[in-house]
Order: sequence, then structure tokens, then C-alpha cells
Amino acid sequence: MPLTGCQSQQAAVHLTVKVPRTGHDVVFDESITQIDQVISRMANEFMRDYETPVTVNVEVFEQNQYDEAVVDCFDTDAAADVLYGDYFNISTYIHTGRVVPLDDAITDKVRNDVFEDLWDMSTVKDRVYMMPYLSRQNVFAYNKELFRQAGLERYIESGHIQSWSLSEWNLILDTLAANLPEAVYPMMMYAASSQGDTHIMTLLRAAGSSFFDEDGHFNLSTPEGVAGLRRIQQGVARGWFPPHSENLEIEDCSSLFQKGQLAIYMVNNASINRYGDTIGLVNFPGPDADGCATLFVSGFEVFDNGDAQKVQVAKDFIAYIYAHEELLSYAAGTLPASKRVSEQYGSQITGFDLFANNRGNVVDFTGNNPDARAIREVFYLHIHDLLMGTITPEEAAARLDADCNAIIDAGIAASKLHD
Repeated sequence: MPLTGCQSQQAAVHLTVKVPRTGHDVVFDESITQIDQVISRMANEFMRDYETPVTVNVEVFEQNQYDEAVVDCFDTDAAADVLYGDYFNISTYIHTGRVVPLDDAITDKVRNDVFEDLWDMSTVKDRVYMMPYLSRQNVFAYNKELFRQAGLERYIESGHIQSWSLSEWNLILDTLAANLPEAVYPMMMYAASSQGDTHIMTLLRAAGSSFFDEDGHFNLSTPEGVAGLRRIQQGVARGWFPPHSENLEIEDCSSLFQKGQLAIYMVNNASINRYGDTIGLVNFPGPDADGCATLFVSGFEVFDNGDAQKVQVAKDFIAYIYAHEELLSYAAGTLPASKRVSEQYGSQITGFDLFANNRGNVVDFTGNNPDARAIREVFYLHIHDLLMGTITPEEAAARLDADCNAIIDAGIAASKLHD
């Protein structure tokens, strides 16, 4: 006969939490270098405190393997119960019908503590499917010394994120192109893959384009949209970009900038530490005088893999994280989603006030469409052809609108939200 003790033991619920390999800094803990270290700490504390036995396994995958880690594991023992990642990657999975709404795991205290614009980006049809943990705001950085060498001292400022008019941008880029040393280039540009294409999307707002229409569809076949594309194509002839930039990756431009061979490159609040006072910050040229910046939000979502108990425990895991300010505080190194954590650690986070004050200039580069990742696999191909000069700006606008809107429409038609 089985022992009485064994009869009373409850089998542990097993959760699989998946997270992409991502560098991460925390202002009060130098031992943290990767986000999975933070999530492992969350998992260990949850296992210790949860009222019934639970095991949480944190699995790390590479940034370019979201689908392999998530979709390819549906209906297997390796399926993710909880996924952490960037919204522009994980939002796609909401429309598979497997991601559960989390409204019942959100207390009024938590709802009031998270910045409202992050809730907006976490919501589909009035239900919260993603829990924001942190964000990174992307702007341009310029190399002050290269600006001095080119005679652009008057544009160098410190202590705030600048904004330049489109005519100022053109003058600056033309001046850099004319005066920089050989093998040193004015500005980043790349179209070899979808990596970094979100910044090119933001650049296309330079001439006043809203990029999306009111229904969230691409809307580049307008005078403003075509002008933004034409400006990029003309930049090739005017020497604004490294040669053959259509064959470059964003990492190639990052390397050039770090070597002092690129005057203007994209940075965010988490990456400015490495440059100190050698750089100035400026918004992307945008539809108004203040310019614009991009916001990359990262957070959690929960999957229903057919086991109601595991879904509940996964939601309890999320609720546990957001009920503990200590666990939320590990976002302090970027821009925390928590207002309380922001207030407590903002003075220690490099550039926190700069980016907090720039929050009103942020644009949503996804348009809240159902398949942002599929769009990215098409978008860069047309930018590649535009940089090559094999298509006109008008043709690029028409092809981008047609191809990307077809993906959006297909995504809407196929979208299935969790019951």
C-alpha cells in the first residue's frame, strides 16, 4: 500500500518561462548583465512563496529565434507558459488565440502604478494581453568631435534631447558629407535585413507623414510619405550614408559609430552609458518641430496550453511579480514601467530625466497591427530597392502600402483572440 505521506503530497505544477538573450543593467546590482538573471530571480522567489508546489524553468533563446521558441513548440512539452520579450515581437502571438487576457491578475494598485501609455500598447480590444515591465526610448546620437571637425559647433548642445527642423537636418547632413574625412560618414542607413528597420520606419515621418492611417494601415502613398522616401533616396546621392548601405546591417552602423566613422547613429536610454559626454542627443526628424522618438516596450504574456491549472499558476506568477516592488525595481537601468520604481531610482538611471521629458514625442512604429514581424520581413526589401535606385519613391510607397497592408488585412482576417 502507498505511504500516507505520499498520498497527501501534491504534485508540483511545472511552468516554462521563455526569454530571449538580452543584455540588461540594474543600477543597484552590478551582478546583473542579462534579463534572464532577473527573471530567474523572480522564478526562485515565486517558487519559495507560492502556496502550492511549483517549479519554474527559465529557458533562454536567441533574439532571432522567437518563432522557433514559441510557435514551433505549440502543443509540445516544450511549449512556453510565460513569454518575456519585446512587444513588437510578442504581440503577434496574441492573435493565435493562445495568449490569455490578464485583466483579472491586475489590481487597481498595479494599474495605477504603470504608466498609462504602456497600458495602451498592452491592450487589444479593451483587454490586457501583455504586462509592461520596462521600455527603451530610441533617439539619435551625434558624435560631438565629428561635428566640430565639420564646423557644426553651433548645433552641439548638452543636457537635453534636441530637435532640428528638416532644413537643419539637410544642412547638417550636407555639411558632414562635404567636410568629414575619408571613410567617415554622416548618418546610419541599412537594409540588408529586417534588423533595425523600425528606425527606418520612423525616419519616413520626416516630411510630415503619419505613416499609418486612422485604421492602422500603411499610408505612404501621400505627398508626405513619398517625400520621406525621396529624402532617403536622395541621401544616397548626397553622400549622407555609408556606401552601398542597402547591404549593411544595423550592427555594421553600430560598429562604425563606435569606431568614430559615423557621425549620427541611433541610441537608447540603455546604451548611452558607453559614450559619456562624447555624444549629443537629438530626436528623429518628425511631423512637427519637436521631432519624434521610438518606444520599445518589453514585458510578459501568458499562454494557454490546454491546462487550466497551469494557466492560473502562470497568471499568479505575473501577479506575484507586479505585487513586489523589489522585483519591479530590477527594471531600474532602463525606463521602468512602474511609476514607484521610476520615482525611487530615476535619479540613478543615466539620462532618465532626458527621456522622461521626451515621452510626449514617442510614436508607435507598429500601428498595433496583428503581425508586425511579418511586415518587417517585407518592409526592408523595398527600402533595399529604394537605396539601390531600382525603384522610385512613388513606386516604393505603392509597393510598401500594397504589400504591408495585405499582411495587415490577412492578419486581421486570421486573428483569433483567446475566449
